[in-house]
Amino acid sequence: MAHTHCPGFPWLPDDWGQGIKSTNRTAHSRGTGGGTYTVLVSPSGKIFYHRKDAEKHDGKEWTLAAGFNGQVKLAKLQAMEAIQLARASIKESSKGGQIDVDSDKDLFAVLNSTERKFIPKKEEFHFCVVSARRATKIEGVRDIFMVQSQLLEAGVTPTWYVDEDSVADYKALGLKAVVGGKLTPSRNKALEDARRLNKVCVQVSDDISAWEYRDGEKAAARDDTLMNAAHAAAKRLIVSPVAAASFILAKMRGVPEDRKPKLGGVYMLGSCARTFCGEAFARKHFILGDFFVVDKGSSVNFDEKLTLKEDYDFACSHIRAHGGVMRCNRMTLNVKHYSNSGGAVTVRNNDSEKRNIQVLTGKWPNAFRANPKRKNEVIMRWPADDDAEGLKSSKKKGAKQASKKSVRSKKVSDKKKTAVKKTVAKKVQKVCADLPSGKAILTWTGKESKQEYISRRCKKVNGKAVQTVIGLLKLKDSSGAERTPDALGNKSWLAFCVLCAADDPDLPQVHLLLCVFQNVGFHAWVLPNFHIDFCHSCLAGLVCLCAACGNRVVLPLQEECKR
Repeated sequence: MAHTHCPGFPWLPDDWGQGIKSTNRTAHSRGTGGGTYTVLVSPSGKIFYHRKDAEKHDGKEWTLAAGFNGQVKLAKLQAMEAIQLARASIKESSKGGQIDVDSDKDLFAVLNSTERKFIPKKEEFHFCVVSARRATKIEGVRDIFMVQSQLLEAGVTPTWYVDEDSVADYKALGLKAVVGGKLTPSRNKALEDARRLNKVCVQVSDDISAWEYRDGEKAAARDDTLMNAAHAAAKRLIVSPVAAASFILAKMRGVPEDRKPKLGGVYMLGSCARTFCGEAFARKHFILGDFFVVDKGSSVNFDEKLTLKEDYDFACSHIRAHGGVMRCNRMTLNVKHYSNSGGAVTVRNNDSEKRNIQVLTGKWPNAFRANPKRKNEVIMRWPADDDAEGLKSSKKKGAKQASKKSVRSKKVSDKKKTAVKKTVAKKVQKVCADLPSGKAILTWTGKESKQEYISRRCKKVNGKAVQTVIGLLKLKDSSGAERTPDALGNKSWLAFCVLCAADDPDLPQVHLLLCVFQNVGFHAWVLPNFHIDFCHSCLAGLVCLCAACGNRVVLPLQEECKR
């Protein structure tokens, strides 16, 4: 009888063994030997042929929890197998034996002499794995050890940032785990810890089986056949996560410009064949959240209003703050996100996808469009004029619309025009009838925004009356005449913040944020020719008037006045 090292039964207790018993040949046996069957072996060595008899001997009914440690051992072996399968796929090898990562020197040879000077030591990195609710399911445990083993193999021990309810489960697996919270708070805590440690932050997904880099010549033209051929002919490198991070960081620090990118990452698809018609590195593109590097000196955090697609916003914020990013178009990952149990998959549904897309496109309207091939997905394309927020284009768009409206107005009678104006006026008056006077004084609370320019602009309107600050702005009406914005027929606003200044280098165009609080709730009225932007950081620094009682109070978003 031989005992197996890896249990096959998920309910078998840790102190029990599983074995195979050989039987003697009988008249109906095939071949020269007998058969085999599985037996259960107690800690004292007693053999049982049936589960119910073994449970009776053990004095209790066996559950999946009793055999969990055995299943963890199995998951570790399966994780190593998954890594080897991924590496064999990259090399397109059917040979047996262990497949190791390629030498770091092969990858670093792609760098130029200047960039190689910036190759860091592994101790300069703070490796972080963001995960949640995956340590109690065998599939999740397998993925966890798939990532953990590759990082340990590369010589680093990662910190796992998980939700509070799961931290004990992750620690039970022998991982260095800390409470991070939900997705974006965990990502921000990882960034904060790296800053505190004065290290470069590397964030890794919890289901990566391989890192790959392809080094080769570009295709002669943008043709699928040529691009696929170039991709197939390229040298294939299996790289470690540490080598991948070092490579990206060296590229970031080695750019000739004074403004260095602070965010770098990999191509977002499993195959980079389509990138072989273009440059190997992109500077104003999406950086995938599965694996990215944030250099020291970056103060950009994730927007915690986003529960999904937070990496899109993070990339845009870095492009705005540091002039660009560094995406390695020839480096890819083997991941399996959408079928995972736990993690972000548990909050991914149509409603949450749509809500997050609304937040994203509200902040960066000119940088995103709907993906025509994938439902609830977006395509990021940073505009050539750098107007991702839509400040220039919205003004142009408004001017065009005003011009068209002026042309159309010539074709209608004076009577119709008067009727239209009256209808609009009635509707507006109904909306803002209960609002207090525009003589209300805006007072900055002193709360600093995470974005320096927002705090600076809030200070500029501190102590001024609503109507005074409105009077600082000028816009053109449909006839082309300049006037102060009075879109609702009067100057009765609850609260607003002017984010503008002619001498402001960050944003020379006028940018108006108009906010309205009515008892409970948050509303915004769109002014002609102005881009409306919702900024939670900015709102928190305003003192507003309660529409119900007229008292001047600090109102957090969607909180009723207590006076």
